Amino acid sequence: MSMNTYIIAEIGINHNSNYENCIKLIDSASVAGCHAAKFQLFTAKALYPKSAGELDWQDGKKKISYSIYDAVERFELPVEWVQDLITHCDRKKIEFLSSVFDISGLNILLKSNLKKIKLSSYTITNIPLIDAVAQTGLPIIMSTGGANLSETEKAVETILKYHDNLTLLHCSIKYPTQLEECNLAVLKTLQYAYPGLKVGYSDHTIQISDAVVQSIYLGASVIEKHITLDKNMDGPDHFFALEPGELKKMVEDVKSAESHFNNGTFVIDKQILGDSSKICHEHEKYLRDFCYMTLFCKRNLKKGEQIKSEDIEILRPGKAKRGLDPAYIDLFQTNIILAKKDLNIEDSICWEHIL
Repeated sequence: MSMNTYIIAEIGINHNSNYENCIKLIDSASVAGCHAAKFQLFTAKALYPKSAGELDWQDGKKKISYSIYDAVERFELPVEWVQDLITHCDRKKIEFLSSVFDISGLNILLKSNLKKIKLSSYTITNIPLIDAVAQTGLPIIMSTGGANLSETEKAVETILKYHDNLTLLHCSIKYPTQLEECNLAVLKTLQYAYPGLKVGYSDHTIQISDAVVQSIYLGASVIEKHITLDKNMDGPDHFFALEPGELKKMVEDVKSAESHFNNGTFVIDKQILGDSSKICHEHEKYLRDFCYMTLFCKRNLKKGEQIKSEDIEILRPGKAKRGLDPAYIDLFQTNIILAKKDLNIEDSICWEHIL
């Protein structure tokens, strides 16, 4: 049968800022039979403050600690590559897809005539960005990892003001995710909450397709999985990603799962099914606090000075103190809000800082 599950090969930052790696990863995704090769378009300065701190991670073999800002800067996708990568994807008959994290990245991609936009779990509370993306009218695939149902609802409502061509991806924002942490029953919760929308699954387990196959049995029409050229490459997202041969196997397993689903010859794995609650689970809280975006000062502000929306930027805090959620930027556009104390550039903006 022809495939109807839309499969996204998530290249993400696994190109390691090397153009040839980008090409090889696109080729790998195309050969495997994926529908889209997905990148992430960001700049360090629009993603984290320089005060974000150090990231400590362990891939089972080695422990590494490095500056968050410097590391993110190292994994940027150069803007000048985008059009060439789109051209190469066209040549390989695979769709170029990219996550956007800020308005400037969105504007760059819009010039490239993309067919759809991807929004990361970490931007689900960034209502100003979601609103801008929805205004384009392009189809949106939005991950919802770490978000509760009310946060998901606010993001969905923002998009539905403009259109309903939206797919919600369930995922866990723990990397890698254990099978018992997948909680694929949330797919059913999303289907009940949003009967008019499509649902899918972004898989961060190290297994090739255990959770992916189960998600298809539960109604996922979109699958996303990280890919790499070699699990031993330098970087935090390689060790749990699929190498080319594994990616091909996953695509074959998806086809097989579609047949089992259509024939009714499938079994739901209770361990992977897990909990149906659309909440931030305990194993996701660290990354949620680390990566969910918040308000920061764009310049030094004196006590008693008005804080205007142009004085604010929306960034991930890393290990810096969390401030107000991005949606609260509206307060500074519609009210005169004064600084309660001196604030420095890159200070987070909290309730106790404003009058």
